[in-house]
Amino acid sequence: MASTNPMIEYPKLWTKPRCKIYDMNRLYGEYYYQPMLEYIDNQDLTGGLLTKSQPVKLVTLLAREPIKLPHGHEMTSGNIIDLPVGAPRLEPFLAKYRAQQIKEANMKTAHVRSEMIRASRNVNTLPDKKTSTLIRNQYLREISHMHMARVFD
Repeated sequence: MASTNPMIEYPKLWTKPRCKIYDMNRLYGEYYYQPMLEYIDNQDLTGGLLTKSQPVKLVTLLAREPIKLPHGHEMTSGNIIDLPVGAPRLEPFLAKYRAQQIKEANMKTAHVRSEMIRASRNVNTLPDKKTSTLIRNQYLREISHMHMARVFD
């Protein structure tokens, strides 16, 4: 029979402490990369990034909006608990870049059809895809598959 002796203590279960390296990486990643992501999003919304359809303008470094990077004391005083936690919002990201891929494919199709109608014999009609475009498309495919598999939920 088991006795209930008050002198006997049950052993404490060991729990692995939270690794500080991961927390620091996340903090520095958020504080370092988030301002640049916000700057790029702002440029996309306001049309600040130069596109092919816009005329080229002479822009000096002083005319650009500065990127607001955090100071050192902000990074050291930050806490991992203050950072937002949750699944990434992938729907707007995937919709935007899928639309861009579709636009590129449609432009290429229209160009090929135009060349076929004109009976063009030009061998340099379609340039090869850039390596950056191939990497982007592969990245979007992987993110899309992970989103469909509900990996981030």
